[in-house]
Amino acid sequence: MTSIFVARQPIFELGRGLMGYELLYRRNAAVDRADGETDAMSAEVIVNALLGIGLRSIAGGSVAFVNFSSSQIHNESWKLFDPSDVVIELLETVEADEETLDACARMVKSGYRIALDDFVLTDASAPLLEHASIVKIDVLGQTEARLAEIAAELRGHDVRLLAERVETATVRDACAAMGFELFQGHLYSRPETLSKADVSPAQVAIMRLLNLLNDPDTPDQTLDAAFQSDLALSYKLLRIVNAASMGGRGITSIPHAVRMIGRAALHRWLAVVFVASLGRRGDVTHELALTSITRARMCELLAANARTVRPTGSAFIVGLLSLLDVLLEVPMEKILSHIELSDEVTTALLRRGGPLGLPLQLVESYEKAEWDDAHRLAQASDVPEEILGNLYIDSLHWAAQQVGV
Repeated sequence: MTSIFVARQPIFELGRGLMGYELLYRRNAAVDRADGETDAMSAEVIVNALLGIGLRSIAGGSVAFVNFSSSQIHNESWKLFDPSDVVIELLETVEADEETLDACARMVKSGYRIALDDFVLTDASAPLLEHASIVKIDVLGQTEARLAEIAAELRGHDVRLLAERVETATVRDACAAMGFELFQGHLYSRPETLSKADVSPAQVAIMRLLNLLNDPDTPDQTLDAAFQSDLALSYKLLRIVNAASMGGRGITSIPHAVRMIGRAALHRWLAVVFVASLGRRGDVTHELALTSITRARMCELLAANARTVRPTGSAFIVGLLSLLDVLLEVPMEKILSHIELSDEVTTALLRRGGPLGLPLQLVESYEKAEWDDAHRLAQASDVPEEILGNLYIDSLHWAAQQVGV
């Protein structure tokens, strides 16, 4: 993993939730484009996925969209995958020559699905449609009129349309009306539209518990009474703490947990439970909660591995709460008015600023496969760049365990 950076971006199916993930990768973070190295990097990611961290491990058991270059198609590297685990994504540089079309026919006959990346319909590219099941259209910056033309051009072919780089709900809804069934982009990871004006009473109650745990002057009896008002939450928290590898097995009450593991650890687990619970409303919110917990762990690991000492606990909370405005559909300023956080944490959450803002920016750049930015931010954060890939995969595994994936 030391020379391969792999990130993933979710792909949602209209009305059905998460379909899978596209794997986004580069040989090193200094290379933002695959120009001149496409074949080498395709080979590396295949070997890395199968023999290193494992394809199913990266994709969390969902289908993985994996980029293939011409040479990888021709040398039948796709046979290394189980057809049920992958969608073979043909890069836009792949030409529809006889050798490629023959290979595509063999793939489909063997049970593989083919997606055409950044597809533009021309006389030269049209033959690929006979073998594809998914066509990905880059919708960013396209007018609705042009997208309608594209959808009409492809309507006669037996393919599903995937809208790529969807960044607003307006574009998603317009594409859905045109017949697009699959969606990929940053719409689901930023607060493009906030429909709620305030935090619910139940959410405020949990935030009050977080504040009580954060206050060293809060008596244990007050904590116990506060948790007893929500027995389901209390039970879940105790179960998670008991299962955690922190020497706290056999914990039977909140005061017992406080004595055994401390308030800081209990605060951390309550925050994780809170965020995970917000992800139960549907597949999109589940993915957002999973991303939040992944960010928390990676921010913590970045702080722990930085050459310049940073507080790991604060870094964890920054990552964990970074998507809370999207999950709650409430502006971040409103949410933070209910939670007592340090100035450094608040600055990181509101403006991505300060020493804790740097790790969060780095994680966000890595998630989006913005490798140039990740390279720059790793240097600014004083983190060894070569460890980013391992930290990301470790964080994915840890987050999946917390939400029971």
